[in-house]
Amino acid sequence: MPSKPESKLWAQMRQGTKPLDVLWTRIESWASPGVPDLFGVYKGESFWVELKLHKLKSVKYIDLSPQQILWQTRHSQAGANVWNLVGHPASRTVKLYRGARAIELGRDATRTEDLVPCYECDAPYDWSTVMDTIALDRV
Repeated sequence: MPSKPESKLWAQMRQGTKPLDVLWTRIESWASPGVPDLFGVYKGESFWVELKLHKLKSVKYIDLSPQQILWQTRHSQAGANVWNLVGHPASRTVKLYRGARAIELGRDATRTEDLVPCYECDAPYDWSTVMDTIALDRV
């Protein structure tokens, strides 16, 4: 089975968060379409993370499926902590977007401006701040 493009991002995240004692569960999304790639617990807070790679020069949308948009929207409305971690190889950055914004983040042919992330950092990635943002910055 060929590896997903997000596999390298997952490997970087797993390695970078190892010293932080994050408890990760990798989800096989074929079993339930729309469910994010990762479930994690950090500093007593649980959360969901969808991993995406964006290969275009700018980030005007995130390629979320209708099932992913529905799952993220419904679970965020119910109080779940849901995030999208987007690797952007062209700029060597990772960007975080809340799942509560899933409808806005999806493909929109009329959008002319780049999406504004909740947090972004350049390589080498500051995984401690990424995790604090995911686990503790809930709005």
